Amino acid sequence: MTDEQTSGALTPTRDAALSRPDFPVARVARRLGLDPEGAELALRDDERVRAALARSVEEFLAADDDRRAGRPPSSELALDPDFPTGVGMALVGAAVLWEARELVPKVALRVAKDHYEDGADELAASYVALVQESVEPGERSDDDALAWAAQSLLVSVLQRGGGPARADEIARDLAAHAIPIDLWRDDDPTLPDDSLAWHGGAFVGGIPPRRDERRLSFEDVHDYMNTLMADMQREQAAEEDGI
Repeated sequence: MTDEQTSGALTPTRDAALSRPDFPVARVARRLGLDPEGAELALRDDERVRAALARSVEEFLAADDDRRAGRPPSSELALDPDFPTGVGMALVGAAVLWEARELVPKVALRVAKDHYEDGADELAASYVALVQESVEPGERSDDDALAWAAQSLLVSVLQRGGGPARADEIARDLAAHAIPIDLWRDDDPTLPDDSLAWHGGAFVGGIPPRRDERRLSFEDVHDYMNTLMADMQREQAAEEDGI
């Protein structure tokens, strides 16, 4: 994947989004742990937002680890009614909006798993694609593990969603690269010593890397962000009416 392709796939226009009259500035700022006072200026400070987003992602992953381990919530984020899936989707959307590509894979994989466990296979497949398009093949071993974990999840998605032939082909590709078929079930996936680096989705056997899922997943993120903005605006208006 070239830098130009990556940028085109993951870079919406921040100015256009932030300039929308219905953009829920205060609520997004709170979601990122920023003071709602002066949020309009804060959200236009890319460096500050990315730092806040990194902290929020770290908090989200820790809270999700607690949830999956059956531990009681230890952070305010875990008490959010949209936690975990909605919060994770919002963080992925923010990471896309502010081009914090390195923050996408871990959270997007958690979201993909949640969607799969909820039976939402199309959304799960879209977030699988988003994990993989955010990883540069062979650049970092932990990112390779996330991409392979997403690939192993895709096998389960396709098996349940009516794509057994493609699922079988991907499963054989996983085996050829010494990747466990259930790697996606690990909260913090790591690769076996004898596994091979992530290949970017270039399957053997004539299967194309993606079925245009890059654009699909990108649009899904934007669709969700638009929905989130509308929901936040309604909730904010309701809160103000109740004051």
